[in-house]
Formats: sequence, structure tokens, C-alpha cells
Amino acid sequence: METNKIRLGEIATYVNGYAFKPKDRGNVGLPIVRIQDLTGNARDVGFYNGEYPKKIEINNGDILISWSASLGVYVWNKGKALLNQHIFRVVFDKGEIDKSFFVYAVRQKLKEMGTKTHGATMKHIVKKDFDAIEIPYPQINRQIEIARNMDKISSVIEKKERQLKLLDDLIQARFVEMFGTLDNPTQNFQTARLEELCSKITDGKHGGCVQEKGTKRYFVGAREIYDDKIHYDTAPEININEFEKDYKRCNVEIGDFLIVNTGATIGKSAIATDERTIHTLLQKSVALLKVRKELLNSVFLKWCYRVNTKMYMVESASAQANLLLSKIRKTKIYVPDINLQNKFASFVQQVNKSKFVIHKFLYCFIDNKQSIIKPRLNTKESGKIRGGKPHADEF
Repeated sequence: METNKIRLGEIATYVNGYAFKPKDRGNVGLPIVRIQDLTGNARDVGFYNGEYPKKIEINNGDILISWSASLGVYVWNKGKALLNQHIFRVVFDKGEIDKSFFVYAVRQKLKEMGTKTHGATMKHIVKKDFDAIEIPYPQINRQIEIARNMDKISSVIEKKERQLKLLDDLIQARFVEMFGTLDNPTQNFQTARLEELCSKITDGKHGGCVQEKGTKRYFVGAREIYDDKIHYDTAPEININEFEKDYKRCNVEIGDFLIVNTGATIGKSAIATDERTIHTLLQKSVALLKVRKELLNSVFLKWCYRVNTKMYMVESASAQANLLLSKIRKTKIYVPDINLQNKFASFVQQVNKSKFVIHKFLYCFIDNKQSIIKPRLNTKESGKIRGGKPHADEF
């Protein structure tokens, strides 16, 4: 017999936000919370000054779940605000559950939720699938105990993530020291448009693909690009014939620069380094830039984007920002001597060695954290805590 489980629809009511229009956004009133405001990718804050349904008001301590474009669970702590569409406010009006436990348990299920998303660029989870998702449901005192142990692990993880942030800040500072910004360069560097510095600038397949497990051909979208890497664990495998048909146009190779060009995570980027790169087909939400290596180092380009955010910032009247290929091609950047670019890339490589050690540490901790949330079979050992902490498979 398995540990007790409960469906999300049996725990709470999930209140969707309001579809605010661009004309509703102003400079006074209550802030409008969008998905990018939760993920940390927002570049502006909109306010609404008018009447609104009480149900879309959020306050400190409210649990929010984004269910479209970017799936996530968040604890709101920035005061009274109004909820935009594609985000649920969780109202715990059904089952008895500890809020912290709920947050950890649902976060663990996000990957499972991601496999049920629909659409190639605008990911969303269908409501009936959302309500049907099951999480472990032990007694309330056990929920609280597990949440406390998870808090301890999370504290260590956050400390290591701050260290990673400091290393990224170091790289960014070094870039500015060597090259300055596009508006204030350190030297009178030559300039050129990206279309002159790249042999190809394109995006991924427009539309979906037939999924087929075991092909080792991967369909990578915005969801898979974060932390400067391509994450293949959530990328669906697709039919080989479909892969071959579209790969020629957007043939990803080792050393290519990839950047998310739409949605809440616009601007996130990675350099292709994985051996699975040649078996990767991009979705439309990702742009591919093949640099001319005699002119441009892809590491330099990545940090040029990171430092000069105006390169991907776009004004959009629609709900979803889009970085058009035409804008990418016409973007003008400075072009330092390739030897100077390579010197910067060598510095990044040295810092990345320290980042790698931290990432290995984080991998072990995060893996342990995730394993705590997996239910185990009820045995005589079930429910026991070893050394004051839950067993790795317990929950």
C-alpha cells in the first residue's frame, strides 16, 4: 500500500487572475503581478487604479501558481497587489494541509506538470490535468516536520546559489572593465550588426512535433534554457523523420549561441556544449546564432547580451514579448579584437571551474531534497526519521 495521496483539486480552490489589457496598465494604483514579475524577468511594473473583483487581490503569504508559459509555485511577500491572468491564487478551503508542505510538494510535481503542457511556445497546463495531479498527503504533524527539514535544505541551497550569483557578478564586472557597455565602451571599438558577425541567425520550428520516446532526438524550447545551459530532462523526444525534415534549417552545433526570444524568460541564453546538441531541434521560442569564429567569440556574445539588456528588451502591446529575428539581425554591437574576446572567454572558463564545484554540490542537495518528496511503500520503517531527518526516499 502506498503512502496516502491527494489530488490538487481536493485540497484547494485555484482562482485565476484577470486578463488586464495594455491600456489598463498605468503608473498609479496597485501593482499588476504577471508571470515575469514572479520569475524575476520583469523590466517594468504596471499599476491599475480602478475597481476590481476582490478575488484577484493578493496579499503577503498568498501562494501563487503560474500555469502558462512558465510553471512555478511562489509565496507572495510584496504587499497588496492584483493578479494577472495565467496565475492561480491558492485558496485552502478543502483539505487540511500545511502551506509550506504544499509549496514543496507541488514544486516537486512541476516537471510532471511540464510533460502535460500544450503548445510549442506558449506552454500551459490544462485545468483538468492540474486538478488531477496527486501529491503525498501524510498526517498534518508529519507535513510540518517534513516542511521544516526541507526549509533547512533550502537554506543551504540558497547560500550556494548566492555564491553562484557572486561569481556571475564577478564575470559581469570583468566584462564591463574590459569592454564597458554599448552606451559607454572602454575603447573606440569597431562596431557591426550581428548579421555581419554570424553565418546564420534563425529560430526553431514553427509548430509542434510528433513525440516518440526512445529516438534520442530532442525538441528544445524556452523551458529548457536556463542557468546558462540546455536542460534535456524536460525536452520531449520526437519522431526522427520530423527531426530530419526541420533540422537542416536550424542545425544546432557545438559552440552555437541560443537565446530565448519570446515569453516570460526572454533573454535567457546558453552556448551549446552537450553531446546531444547535434540531435537537438529548436522550437520557435529559441533563436540560433552561429557566430563567425574569426570575428566573434560566443562567450563574449553571451555576456554582451547579459550586460547590455537593451539588446533583447522589447516593447510589446501584446501579453507576450517577442524578440524578432529582424531585430536580432540588425542589432549593432562593439567588436573588440578577437584575441581580447578570447582573453575574456579564458577568464570565464576559470571562474566556471569554481561554479562547477558549486553546481555539483547543489546537484547532490537538490537531488536529496527532491527524493524527500517521493512517496515510499508503507513498511515497518515507513514514518521513521533517521538521524532527526527524513529518509531520502520518505514522504
